[in-house]
This record gives sequence, C-alpha cells and structure tokens, in this order.
Amino acid sequence: MSANDSIASNNPEHGASNAVAKKLIITVRVNEYMSRDINRNVPFTPDEIAETAAECRAAGASIIHFHARKPDGGKCHEPEVYAEIVAKIREKCDILIDSTLGQITVNEDENRLAHIKLMGQKSSTRPDFAAVDTGSSNIDAYDPVQKKFLTTNKIYKNSTETCLFLAKGMTDAGVKPHLSVWAVPFVRMVDAFLDMGAIKEPAYVQCVLAEGGIVGAHPCTTRGLEALIDFLPPQRLIEWTVACKEGNLFNVASTALDRNGHLAPGIGDYPYPELGCPTNAELVRRFAELGRAVGREPTTTDEARVLLGIGK
Repeated sequence: MSANDSIASNNPEHGASNAVAKKLIITVRVNEYMSRDINRNVPFTPDEIAETAAECRAAGASIIHFHARKPDGGKCHEPEVYAEIVAKIREKCDILIDSTLGQITVNEDENRLAHIKLMGQKSSTRPDFAAVDTGSSNIDAYDPVQKKFLTTNKIYKNSTETCLFLAKGMTDAGVKPHLSVWAVPFVRMVDAFLDMGAIKEPAYVQCVLAEGGIVGAHPCTTRGLEALIDFLPPQRLIEWTVACKEGNLFNVASTALDRNGHLAPGIGDYPYPELGCPTNAELVRRFAELGRAVGREPTTTDEARVLLGIGK
C-alpha cells in the first residue's frame, strides 16, 4: 500500500470499503500531568519515560507523547530535561517522538518554544513532532455532585499569533507541528493554516475529547468525535487521531477505526481503573488488538513516517 492509498483519512468514505485496510497509528500519551494516586504506573523521570517508550513500541505504538516531569511528578519546563528524555528514548527504541508545548507559559511564546529550539540542535535530541493547539479553551472542570466548578479561571490560551509563531519555530527546528483540535473552530483554523502554507501537508491532527467534568471540549462520544472530523477539509491531506482527557478512549475507538482515523490512548490522560490501572504498554496492547480485530494492523515507525510525511 502506498502513501497515496492511505492518506486523506478525513474522507469518511475512504475506509472500510478499501481493498487493503489502512494501518493504524497508535500514539501513546504516557504522562500528561496525571498523578500516581490512582495509577502508580505513570512515568515521571527521563529513565522511566524512556523505558515506557520502549515497552509501548514493542506493544504496537509508533509515536510517544510526553511531558517532562520532576521526580516527584511536579511540572518541569526545563529544556535540558526535555533533551535528556528524547536522547534516552532514542537510545532505547525507534519510536517517533511527540513533545508537548502545552501550558508551559501563557504569556511568553518564546519560552514555550525554548525546549524545541534546544532539542532541535542535535538529531539525538530532536523530536519528530511537537503539539500545537489551534485555539483557546476553558479547561475548568465542573462537579455535578457539588453543583459547581472546581476552578473558574483556567484558560488554555493559544492566539492565532502564538500558533503561527510556534508552527514556524518548530518547522525551522526540523520538527513537524502536530495540531490538536478541541472544537469545530479549531478545525477551521487548521484549514486556514494549511491554506496559507503555515502547516505543510500531510497534516497530523489530533481530536481532543474530554470527560471528567471538562466542558471545554467535545464529549467522548461518537457524536462528539464526528462533529470534529466532519469538518476536516476533504481537499486536504490529513491524518487524524483521537485522544480523550479524563475519559475512556474505548468509547470512541470503534468509530475512529471505522472512519479511518487513528488512536491516541494513554494513562497520562486517564488511569483506566476499570482495567485494573494498567501500564501504558498494557493499554497500547489492548488498542492494538482492537485494531487488528477489524483488519487494521498497527504501523511500524517507518510506515507511520510515510503516512505523516516525516523523513528520517
């Protein structure tokens, strides 16, 4: 199967009727800012993240998304720690690496890009992707039991100016922007960025769904996911995946597989207590088995590179 046969997954008719099913890209989201209170397997240190990467690669993942953390699990924004993590992952396995930009700071774009610039100086520390969220959202969680929001001032701020600055900085550093969309306006922004050439095709778009009281994104339901992917521009070369913050991704996995999308599970987003609080690798293995059950074998890293237009 050529790359041209398997791109354009935003077309809902480009799916189950194919003579050869598209292979499945599994991106494992290993730690985000999840604590170990419920799932003790969340990796924090560079060595733990690197070991997790190798285990997940063996289980069927071809991309790892990570956040740098302090040994006690606290937030870490030091560029040198990010570079150490990437170097240690590269020593362990060939998995593709997707570094966060996240909420490193809400008011200084240059700071958000600092670790990408540092890592991009050497091939041994350069990630393959970095995440750009193509819009802003309220990320406060609502508690229906207490009938109140747990916080009322959390804003994930990503102005158009910021997004363009980050995308250009990543591209200049040899890192492909990985675009995250939380709502339909985010998807429309992706189309605009592609139209103006700020992002090169094929684009890699992550549909971010949310549960756990987070109402700033679509719910983790078939309708919530389809509301996003139905607005993906059909004339563009796009590969899309789906993640769920604070919720069980299995709720939409079958829809994504049927619509020729990809999957981005991880205990960094949700601890999966209903599965006995698995490791990231155990979770990847379950999603890989689900893909194989419908004829979608997980990609190798080289196959993922072809689908996503990533060179070695």
